[in-house]
Amino acid sequence: MKDRVLRIFSKLTEPVDAILLVNGEEPIADASFFHATGVTSGLFEHCPAILYPDGKVVLISTRLEETSARSTDAEVLPYFTAAERAELLRSSLKGVTRLGINSLGITYHWVRDIEAAAPGVKLTDVERAVTAARLIKDAGEIETMREACRIASRVADRIPELVSVGMSEYEAAAEIGYHMQKLGASSVSFETIAAFGEASAEPHHSPDDRKLKEGDAALFDFGCKVRRYCSDITRTFLAGRVDDRLQRMYEVVLEAQARAKDAMRPGVTAREVDAAARSYIDSTEFKGSLIHSTGHSLGINVHDGFRLAPNADLVLEENMVFTIEPGVYVPGVGGIRIEDDAVVTRQGCELLTDAAKELKVI
Repeated sequence: MKDRVLRIFSKLTEPVDAILLVNGEEPIADASFFHATGVTSGLFEHCPAILYPDGKVVLISTRLEETSARSTDAEVLPYFTAAERAELLRSSLKGVTRLGINSLGITYHWVRDIEAAAPGVKLTDVERAVTAARLIKDAGEIETMREACRIASRVADRIPELVSVGMSEYEAAAEIGYHMQKLGASSVSFETIAAFGEASAEPHHSPDDRKLKEGDAALFDFGCKVRRYCSDITRTFLAGRVDDRLQRMYEVVLEAQARAKDAMRPGVTAREVDAAARSYIDSTEFKGSLIHSTGHSLGINVHDGFRLAPNADLVLEENMVFTIEPGVYVPGVGGIRIEDDAVVTRQGCELLTDAAKELKVI
């Protein structure tokens, strides 16, 4: 925990006396609160965590989550009422004149509470430092993500036996989520995408009652959480028989992904990794059909702040984790996407997901 806090302070462009992260109620939950404190269980609704430049953390916790709070190295200050929380916040911020806040995870209601607890305090947005610090994963984070990726990969390999022609997208998505939790996931990382036929040409399709028909592309984009950390994998199958056009799309996407993986290593930019996949797809008959970024950072959020995109200047470093997910989408026909999770290593990158990628028929 201390190393994570020190990393956040090292990313600041201007000094602050402390940083306050507060977790609200869904959907205003701040993943950075959980990253910095290291808590892996509990809701911690309306609980502030105060980070100090020496790595110390004060966690003002409801009594509901006191046990989970005390599993960390933080100094835990439990409260029962809002008035008790306000007093603990006031005493913890005593002497703080410059306070960092994460603008992506805080509401105006909490800004007013902070100003009431520390009159005259200068609030500074430290969102960029908080997000950048999460980008490089420590050994514990990578091991947890490896476990989440293992679970998602095993379910991906089982899809041909879990899904059949005539099944609805709703049913397929439910089966995938169920089997991930059976293998040890706490939850899905996001709403599972099961997209059949023409719907597979929409990258973020929401499952409905569409049924899988022979000749369809069947695209599944899903992941799970283990101790709050995410996996994210996509596999695309063909139903009943092999369609020549869809098979060609699959071959192009598989090659594009391989090229992006080969380009991923310390010192290259995110746009270079994207270009490795995009330029290949654009050299084929499917030019312009990659309509999203080649990947995104992954961690305690499934979209963890950065992308592998044409306009992304981020320089890759060891222990960053990204998805690699090129796709080809033809409206009225279908889409093919293949996605894996990869950690940047000293020499290149390592895939954390290892589900089979040869074209399979359901």
